[in-house]
Amino acid sequence: MIENEMRLERQHMVLDTFVRTEPEQWRDNFLSMAGHELRTPLTVLKLQTQYLNKHLTRQGLYDCVAILAQMEVQIQKLERLNRDLLNVSNMQTGRLEYVQESVDLNKVLRESAEVMHQMHSRHTIVVRGAATTYLIGDKDRLGQVFINLLSNAIKYSPLADTVEVDIHSSAEAITISVRDYGIGIPQEQREHIFERFYRAVDPSTKAFSGLGIGLYLVAEIIKHHGGMITVESAMGKGSTFHVALPLTRQRELGEREYPADTKARSHTA
Repeated sequence: MIENEMRLERQHMVLDTFVRTEPEQWRDNFLSMAGHELRTPLTVLKLQTQYLNKHLTRQGLYDCVAILAQMEVQIQKLERLNRDLLNVSNMQTGRLEYVQESVDLNKVLRESAEVMHQMHSRHTIVVRGAATTYLIGDKDRLGQVFINLLSNAIKYSPLADTVEVDIHSSAEAITISVRDYGIGIPQEQREHIFERFYRAVDPSTKAFSGLGIGLYLVAEIIKHHGGMITVESAMGKGSTFHVALPLTRQRELGEREYPADTKARSHTA
């Protein structure tokens, strides 16, 4: 009798696990498939618009060039979304690669700010301060962190026109703060915003587009670099995301494993 009850309990546990994980596995498989299928047509569209841009510029059709520039901005958004989809998929299977190299964080931040300003010219992105040293890490992944944080700040502050970035460095760490003056994040949702597919929602505001993977990617990339991310927010007053990247660990890692002018690759565990 007891053995039968234990067997039934184990079966219920297996079924419960299947019910909870099967939809998530299906979603992961779909995102991976969608990401790979979208990559080729996006590449073709990008090449064709670049060709048209040069052709129309030579003909002096600048009104058409301006319209084409708007199309290119939308293609860039799709490329970034598709890259996020593929990265999430690779993270789940432990196949996401990281390059270990010397990174000029000041340059990465300013390049990210310039990219986002080109895509959202109505917003002013103010970058203050500077890091006094280099990091050992993945330049492109760190750039993705700042692109996603800036994109998030712009998206959730539709009535504000300024996003502020502050850089502080010490002997132990570099801290980057990204502040917006948008709608803010409800207190009960802040501990969940770095979860995969989670989207903060305020019933009193309009719905915002997105898949809920941007901040998840940000948190995972920062964790891989030995750092941490926190958020401060007040409803109706905006949010500030603080990224802290430890210099001691980065410096030791660089001296021990990656000599100057070399690169190495690692995978997520």
